[in-house]
Amino acid sequence: MIPAWLIYDEIGAARNRDYIELHKKIGRQYDMDFSLRIVPNQSEIKTFLSESGLPVFALVRTIRPELSGKLEECGVPVFNPSFVSRICNDKGSTIAYIKEKTTVPTVPTKRFFHSQFSPELLAEYPSHVIKSVCGHGGSQVFLTDDNIENIRAGLKKDDFVIQPWIKGRGKDVRVYVIGKKVIAAIERTSKDDFRANYSLGGTVRSIGLGDEILEFVHQICEVFDFGLAGIDFLIDDRGNWLLNEIEDVVGARMLYQCQPDIHLLEQYFCYIHDKILQYR
Repeated sequence: MIPAWLIYDEIGAARNRDYIELHKKIGRQYDMDFSLRIVPNQSEIKTFLSESGLPVFALVRTIRPELSGKLEECGVPVFNPSFVSRICNDKGSTIAYIKEKTTVPTVPTKRFFHSQFSPELLAEYPSHVIKSVCGHGGSQVFLTDDNIENIRAGLKKDDFVIQPWIKGRGKDVRVYVIGKKVIAAIERTSKDDFRANYSLGGTVRSIGLGDEILEFVHQICEVFDFGLAGIDFLIDDRGNWLLNEIEDVVGARMLYQCQPDIHLLEQYFCYIHDKILQYR
């Protein structure tokens, strides 16, 4: 059996117990022995990496690029790699990198430090979207017209981005990829919220992708070494697709709901197995 670490934070581990057990069960079919590890504090990483034998690879299901980097320094392949974790968990960095490396159209995005937050700044961008650079699931996304104290409390101490509110068809699309392969595309729609997140009550359905969008996805996959990721597009009122963000620690609930016949972990573990053979 191939020893592997499945790394979560405490909250994520408690929320995803069934998914963790599924990893272990399916992993055994691919000769992978997953053991759950709870991510340590920054000061405890050195001890964490030395207290027991290192795995052959690690699957990181939390946002800790510094831990992923330390594992890589120890010769442990990490899925997703630390570079993906570092770039894709910062919405401003994601857009800047994609604009530099590809021709994929993106949502216009301006990045700001937390210290720049002010009523005057919000007034410069009426009816825009403001979001934490590292938020997930729509919980740190607001309109600049919202109550300023609610925005301030929601952003906490995070840096943030401001984007125009794309008043299109009330839809966005998440494209699931493993490596450079498209697995599925799920359209999310919200009738009563500018955020279409499934976790916030958006409705979902599986869709096909046209050649132009597949080319966008291909370009993005060429500049990242993805394991499993979700590439999120917004659709504007003219039907144009704009890259909005990339999910490193991507959830699979809406994928399983729309396409239960897709064996996501089986495909993922096949991909990882082939990658591990390359490292050996």
